[in-house]
Amino acid sequence: MPCIVSCIIGILSGLIFIYFPTLSIFLALFSTVICLLKKKYFISFACFIFSLAGVLYGNLAAEKYFSDKESIVNFKGYFIASKDNTHLFKTVEGKNLKIYFREKPEEKRLYKIECKKVEEYKNPYSFSKTDFCYATKLVDEGRLNQNIFERAKNRIIKELKAKLNEPAASVMIAMTTGQRYEIPKEIRNDFQRTGLIHLLSISGAHFSLLFTVFFIIFRTLIRFMPYKWLIRMTLYIKPSQLSILLCFPFLFFYYLIIEPNHPSTRAFIMAVFFMLGVLTERKSLWIITVSVACLFILIIDPSSARELSFQLSFLATVAIGFVTDIYKSFKNRIKNKVLSYLALSLFISFSASFITAPLVVYWFHYVSLISPVANLTAGLLIGMFLFPLNLIFVLIYLITGVYPLPEVVNAIAGFSFKLMHLLASFSFSSLSIPPICLGLVVVFYLAIFLLIFGFYGLRGWSKRLSFVISFLLILSLVLISLYLNNLQKNIIKITFLDVGQAESTVVETPHGVFLIDTGKTGFEAEQYLKAKGHTDLQALIITHEQKDHAGGFLRIVGNFNVKEVWDNGYIKYSIAMNLRHLERGDILKADDCSFTILHPYKDFFVSRLLKDSNELSLVFKMKCAKTTFLFTSDVGKDALESIPIEYLKADIIKIPHHGSKRSLHRGFYEAVLPQFCIFSVGKDNPYGHPHKEVLEYLKDKCRIYRTDFDGAIQIRIKHGDEIEVRTFEEIKLKPYKEWENLKKLFVLW
Repeated sequence: MPCIVSCIIGILSGLIFIYFPTLSIFLALFSTVICLLKKKYFISFACFIFSLAGVLYGNLAAEKYFSDKESIVNFKGYFIASKDNTHLFKTVEGKNLKIYFREKPEEKRLYKIECKKVEEYKNPYSFSKTDFCYATKLVDEGRLNQNIFERAKNRIIKELKAKLNEPAASVMIAMTTGQRYEIPKEIRNDFQRTGLIHLLSISGAHFSLLFTVFFIIFRTLIRFMPYKWLIRMTLYIKPSQLSILLCFPFLFFYYLIIEPNHPSTRAFIMAVFFMLGVLTERKSLWIITVSVACLFILIIDPSSARELSFQLSFLATVAIGFVTDIYKSFKNRIKNKVLSYLALSLFISFSASFITAPLVVYWFHYVSLISPVANLTAGLLIGMFLFPLNLIFVLIYLITGVYPLPEVVNAIAGFSFKLMHLLASFSFSSLSIPPICLGLVVVFYLAIFLLIFGFYGLRGWSKRLSFVISFLLILSLVLISLYLNNLQKNIIKITFLDVGQAESTVVETPHGVFLIDTGKTGFEAEQYLKAKGHTDLQALIITHEQKDHAGGFLRIVGNFNVKEVWDNGYIKYSIAMNLRHLERGDILKADDCSFTILHPYKDFFVSRLLKDSNELSLVFKMKCAKTTFLFTSDVGKDALESIPIEYLKADIIKIPHHGSKRSLHRGFYEAVLPQFCIFSVGKDNPYGHPHKEVLEYLKDKCRIYRTDFDGAIQIRIKHGDEIEVRTFEEIKLKPYKEWENLKKLFVLW
């Protein structure tokens, strides 16, 4: 066991070696040092070798991961499912990819695909899009030859879609095969808010149920064997062992059918170890089987450790195993079996939620408060009745070709979803949590590791010491969190998001939030606002109607409570809302900030307006505390020349029209005299923005920041006039800058 743990810690340490070389070496040698202190010298040496091998292996995998910079990928695969123009493909290597293509591909065809990876915008609190790309070429290579497992899975999916209604079918397909792509957004959100999202992943419960069903079947069949055969058989193997042996091919068949992922692989390995334990009449500890499963996955693909599904799956399993062992020490005190079961269920639900909470908060910024109740009601109904019933019906279908009683499955599913939606609709069902820094997450799991290690691996005073250190670490989390949040108070933040060749800016004041433009999709702004816990917008400011500024308008108004929409007066809307059309001379005040509109005005006209609306873009000065910002949208020289120069002086300017030379007006910049110039521009854009003439002119007049180079750019105003500029690139971890990287772990946007 120490050698397995050493290898796991070694691989994980190797993955972070490039950023934290000293720390990773200390972590890798942890098991070695403990064994030395216990005077187990041979085991200590073995741990050292396994740790070293793990570090080298993990480091090689990390270098390969970071060197993969290909923008075009080529692969062969086949179509699985669609949503609008986004199609789910499975490669011949078994990986899933979401591909954007205008035409829907045909089923049961093999395609050779050339795909352009989605540009990764550099924003805080954003999700990676490594599983998504734009198809530039699809070549049909003929009919797909699927193996028996793929054909069985496709039969199951097709039958469930045919017999069940859409919500029930999508959830049952996810719980039976692991394919979750087609679950309606509303139902997925309910699963998340109630903390039941784990039910949609193939896990130990699925394999346990399948094992139980087949074990009962085979145990029953063995009882009907001729008595002489039974007596002769028991000389070599017990009936229970034979039943378990016969179950294995069916579990393996199921594993090959389902969508391969980390939870399902972990669950299958643990199921195999359980069966081997019974066959050999040796009791295997859960911590050993979990460790072996973890090591197996890391050896196959060390980069799996970076994936959230891997992290949540193993953390939840560890929590369940740990709390179950603790429960065993006092379960005899509870005489009533029903109360004992309920207590264990609550402990398991709470422990799994607690240990995964920091990761859930870090990535999704909420905590489900109703999870324990949901697990004992809707979760129990779905997990203990709906899923087993569907699984039995699927087995019957694979044997007989008939899926029985779909009405029953639809009815139970419908009631379960309504109950789940009711629980999710309560205002207290989930709690929105402000962003937390990665450093707090690391410290929390260090405390949990010491707690579990002390419980199983130490005795006497050293065990008590590990518990005390764990408690002090968790206490420090609370104090650090309070300190960091206190630092954020009364700070005005203006964040220029990286949205490619587009614009979107978030203004956060102590009394309200404003969004200036949405970018092409609004997705980046939505992610950022939700991560910060903002549900209300004082105003959504649309500078003009072109897609790179207003393309995400419907997404924003659909997901946030937008109190007002401010625009230039030249935009038509398809939905009703509280509008405020602005023109030169308008002044609006919102707590610590004021907005002075400089452009457009009624009599403004130039010939370029016949071609595009850029010259009518909203130009305004925003003053927060003593700091002034000038937002210029996409206006050109004509509009800039029309603005009275006495209103132009500003500390920070958003450069007009992504730095186009058509908007270069020297007299304008001489009047503004900015300290900082912000370019919102896409990397390698086809227009060549920002143009060299603009950069050459401004390089000596202001400090230049660009979203294509710097990622998101945040201006922080402290104490009225203190300006601090922070960029996404600056807070990224840098290779072999260990002390700087440690400080960056505790940075909050």
